[in-house]
Amino acid sequence: MRVALCVKRDIFGVIAARRFLADLGAAADVDVFCSTKVRPAEGDVPGLRLLSTLERDVPIGTLHPAIAGDWTGAPAALRPESWEVLPDLAPAGGARTLLARRPDIVVSMRFSLIFPSRVIDAVPLGILNVHPGPLPAYRGLFAPFWQAAQGEASLSASLHLVDAGIDTGPLVAEHAVARDDGRCLLWHIAELYRGGAALAAEAVRAAAGGQRPRGRIQPEGGRYYRMPDAAAFAAFARGTMPLVSAADYLGLLAEVLLPPAPSLRAAA
Repeated sequence: MRVALCVKRDIFGVIAARRFLADLGAAADVDVFCSTKVRPAEGDVPGLRLLSTLERDVPIGTLHPAIAGDWTGAPAALRPESWEVLPDLAPAGGARTLLARRPDIVVSMRFSLIFPSRVIDAVPLGILNVHPGPLPAYRGLFAPFWQAAQGEASLSASLHLVDAGIDTGPLVAEHAVARDDGRCLLWHIAELYRGGAALAAEAVRAAAGGQRPRGRIQPEGGRYYRMPDAAAFAAFARGTMPLVSAADYLGLLAEVLLPPAPSLRAAA
């Protein structure tokens, strides 16, 4: 079986990809693609600018290239600089590149591009997406932020099949993380993607064994969230969960920057 793994080239994309590949093992051959889409608001809203720096610019843009020698011999699937960039999913662009690998199934985690119907229809076993929020309650962008901001006792990620809507496809599974205000939002996001990646790997292993991914139709209702503005970040700062903490962030950096263990190298 051939899998196309679509992620984002940032700290959580690396964490999700590592967990997925480790749990998948040798059940399938994996091609890794990434998006590099940056939304204008990331440069306009101070809170978003900070997160972009912490999630993408520092770990992937600055530190990872500086220690590339430590990763000598690691499989390309584990090295974000080796992931194939999909700048778009246009018919003559990224969609052609993706479908040229003839994936049997696509797994999307933290991927910033919307899959058009022509791509969805062309993938035999469908597209699985890890959305870092419970569906349908937290569709859209920055679901972990909005869950924490609204005081949820636990934060959830959903594994669902992609359809023509946005975060509207059938639900396959859900992973919940108990809220811990002693840890920062970035820690919770990483936990959501680890759990979601494990669910995705389980579904792909089942598909390799002949069990096509299926889900249940989402309940009616729900809400679509957009990127938080400066006022939303100010309100978040008055809450009980820190946006980032030094200890948690250093732990995430170590996880992403240290070379993979031999067992993970073999799995990839």
